[in-house]
Amino acid sequence: MKIVCASSVLHGEQAFSTLGQTVVVPDQEICRDHLVDADILVVRSKTQVNETLLSGTKVGFVGTATAGVDHLDLDWLAYNDVAAYAAAGCNANSVAEYITAALLYLVQYKGMLLKDLTLGIVGVGNVGSAVARKAEALGMRVLLNDPPRQLAEDNPPELLALDHVLGESDVVTLHVPL
Repeated sequence: MKIVCASSVLHGEQAFSTLGQTVVVPDQEICRDHLVDADILVVRSKTQVNETLLSGTKVGFVGTATAGVDHLDLDWLAYNDVAAYAAAGCNANSVAEYITAALLYLVQYKGMLLKDLTLGIVGVGNVGSAVARKAEALGMRVLLNDPPRQLAEDNPPELLALDHVLGESDVVTLHVPL
């Protein structure tokens, strides 16, 4: 099995070498020539994965070490029976910790108290939900907005209109796909 892995995938060669021959290529240099005899492609968002890149190759699986998939032509991949997987939620806790640190810095710098602030969160998926849990644990009032989730789920958390969240929040954080 041949695996082509973008160089920006941390420890990619070590992780995939147990599965087969792993070739590490700089993200911006990955091209069809690298993939003609490859079975698997592992990338990050710098590589556009579409018909131009994969047509005529035997790649049957594309993995992205990112939460987003805007760099993957999912329709083309599905039509051509190429499985695709993204690492949704992989950085949720790290982002939530970063937001927590930023909030702590803000209140220290401005002489405020977290319990007196309202945090608006736009996008309440893996990352936004993790941010909400930490903010609530810190005693903040949290307002949530996520129209796609509201439409897709039968029983989503209390989600509010964007205008309401923006009007009521002292701090707003965005966690939406590109």
